[in-house]
Amino acid sequence: MLKKFEVENFKGFSKRLVFDLTARDYEFNQNLTENGIVKKAIIYGKNSVGKTSLGIAMFDIVSHLTDKERIPFIYLQNYICLENLHEPATFKYTFAFDNDIIEYEYKKWDPDNLVSEKLLVNDKTLIDYHYGNSTSNKNFIDDSIKGSLNIKLVDNKLSVIKYIYRNTPTDNNSIITKLVHFCENMLWYRRLSDSSAYAGFSNGNHNFFDIIYEHGKTREFQDFLKRNGVDYQLDFENINGIRQLLAYFKNGEIKTLFTSVASTGTMALALFFAWTTIAFDKISFLFTDEFDAFLHFESAKLIVEELNKCKGFQSIVTTHNTYLMQNKLTRPDCCYLMTQNKIASLFNSTDKEIREAHNLEKMYVNGAFIDE
Repeated sequence: MLKKFEVENFKGFSKRLVFDLTARDYEFNQNLTENGIVKKAIIYGKNSVGKTSLGIAMFDIVSHLTDKERIPFIYLQNYICLENLHEPATFKYTFAFDNDIIEYEYKKWDPDNLVSEKLLVNDKTLIDYHYGNSTSNKNFIDDSIKGSLNIKLVDNKLSVIKYIYRNTPTDNNSIITKLVHFCENMLWYRRLSDSSAYAGFSNGNHNFFDIIYEHGKTREFQDFLKRNGVDYQLDFENINGIRQLLAYFKNGEIKTLFTSVASTGTMALALFFAWTTIAFDKISFLFTDEFDAFLHFESAKLIVEELNKCKGFQSIVTTHNTYLMQNKLTRPDCCYLMTQNKIASLFNSTDKEIREAHNLEKMYVNGAFIDE
């Protein structure tokens, strides 16, 4: 799992931002943490503090360690912080895999041009690689990582870790394999008013209604919408040779395309359901940005409850919905406040002792937490 993430000089992060996922010792909602690490996190923050940029930064690792779908280019403009164009962006990940703590730090000028990489396992440096002919004498790769592999990279576009992974026999117990496999199964997605975007886990475009049909999930999708207050009778038909999802009214006397009657919020629910169908039993990490921007608070609550039930992956959602800030759904160490260049859990945002009976939303509205 991801234990800590740090980023500096990327987009709006002029100073180092530290996102610490260390859990605290609470006796309730213990399914939200695992081995001392927050497994289900909710992030709050005012507009333009960097919630979206945080997710983009966290998924930068996908672009150079894997061949999975990359963050859409539109989100990568102004890659280097405009306040300091003379220094590269720095990304540092601390992972906990079994009994090992892996620290992976790298620097980049843009999504495709690396400056350096450094890998530590249990405080021992295994890789310290600097790109460019003038720095080649500084490079170090431990023999336990490279074996007999003769590593000569022709440019700074290919990560040395990815090169090693591609050119050595697969060993599921190796640190490199564990790191790359985790990154290959990360998923980021967000819903816009008229479209959606994703990164990681897969490749190419997905027709989410085809996914529902091909997995035989039509009835489950219909029931899922009904639990969210959307009561449609649904089924697929071939119309002019194209399979379409239809909604039926007046006991089937009237039918129309589902997309013609579905609201933006209903389409957001459909997106969540489709990713649940094809990904949630495989992914390692999920980041969904403003997942409830088009949802009623009760639907947002239902989705958080669904995510909390998922044991196989770590998840982070961003939101403005303070209704979710309640100990029935989260915990003070799993709920984060984000400001410019700072993110801290509710636990770390007050000197007061927070107990299960406390109303977190009321405390937040009344200024109990320091978020400046």
